[in-house]
Amino acid sequence: MGIFDRVQKEIDDRDKQEGISPADLLDLSSQLRRLMNRITRQGEISLDAAAEYLEETPANMRQMLNALVEKGYLERVEREEGWVYRTRFARKRGHELPAGIWSALGQRTREE
Repeated sequence: MGIFDRVQKEIDDRDKQEGISPADLLDLSSQLRRLMNRITRQGEISLDAAAEYLEETPANMRQMLNALVEKGYLERVEREEGWVYRTRFARKRGHELPAGIWSALGQRTREE
């Protein structure tokens, strides 16, 4: 697999990941970034509490929250008192060692 194929695979894999990362927060409007920070700090938030926090109508807030759910940034959970929204964090990417690193290190140590 060439470098282009590996980069393309990484890009494709990123599109499939669900959840929000710190870098994703930078792409949000300041209003949505404030909302995401609030939800993250509180753990979860109801539609009415979110609407009150951003001084939005419940209808507008529902659209905003649903858009964040569709992006995979939030998840909607049913509670006895109604629906609440929680932050859904992206998984941290692991680091892969390049193929052949151990043989290259072994060869290098034998040369020295």
